[in-house]
Amino acid sequence: MKRNDEILQLSGEIMLDITEGRLPLYVILLKASRLSLLLDMPKNVDVLKEWSKYAEQNQFVIDTFRSSIESAKDPDVSITSANPNEFVNGRFGGGTNGNTWERSNLRTEANKVVGYLARYRSETYTFVSGVNNNWQFGNIAQTIFEKKRKRAEPVLERIFPDTSQRLNSIEQNLRSSNSEDWKNAVSSCRALLMDIADLLNPPKTAEDKGKYINRLKDYVSPKIASTTKKKLIKTYFDELKARIEYTMDLTQGGAHQGRPLLSEAEDVVLNTYLVIAELMQVYTDNNKTELLERLTELQAKEPSSDEITRGKEPEPSKPPADKKK
Repeated sequence: MKRNDEILQLSGEIMLDITEGRLPLYVILLKASRLSLLLDMPKNVDVLKEWSKYAEQNQFVIDTFRSSIESAKDPDVSITSANPNEFVNGRFGGGTNGNTWERSNLRTEANKVVGYLARYRSETYTFVSGVNNNWQFGNIAQTIFEKKRKRAEPVLERIFPDTSQRLNSIEQNLRSSNSEDWKNAVSSCRALLMDIADLLNPPKTAEDKGKYINRLKDYVSPKIASTTKKKLIKTYFDELKARIEYTMDLTQGGAHQGRPLLSEAEDVVLNTYLVIAELMQVYTDNNKTELLERLTELQAKEPSSDEITRGKEPEPSKPPADKKK
């Protein structure tokens, strides 16, 4: 199961667990901790584990309170007097209210514990429902993204057999909580684009080597007939170039300075995938055009079907010359 699908499924389950009371609260909190682990939220993981521990302890306390309250009930005592004018007090303990004081203390303590559990339940539901809503909408974008990747990846793998491994590595780096990995994701995007540029439009000089975005634009431009489409692709390239240069500039400082934010790295990866999808579409269309042209040329050179069926008639042989007698 893919990560985004697992997050959606797990968050939906937890919401039902809470609203329908399907599981004890401490179990639900452990499931929410696992959800936080999938979301790479280590602080939430620790907090929810602690809450789960307290919830299990407090549930034991609540169960104990129920037994104690049952035990603290006043016994049913029937007291009568032969003197109709005599007031009969059924309370024990020299005028006390039986076990009322004990029951009152138990209820007070129980209310405190129930309040803790209610807060755990309420805050967990708010967190989980927020995750579910965000990933419902995010899943739409993810689906579009996956369609782009599925369309581009098979073509790219014919050029670079390790494409799938490289793309998976980029995604794994984005899931990390370490900014160094986010930087590596951006570097991997740049390396992949440089390799594609070297193949589609190799550099003619040493200076051209670093101008991989320009070389990609030069490759694409003459192959797109629509002026509007050309402008759109150019915008993709320029946007990607600006984002890559910005995030790579951030990494030129000290070892722990100027690392890109996760959102910045994600933007670079998203734009890289969009550009690659467009490049592979142009590459595929261009190859189809070239193949069609080659087939047309071959067909023009081939003999007609009539000629193939009839074949060439052999030239009549000349009669042998008369021999001189």
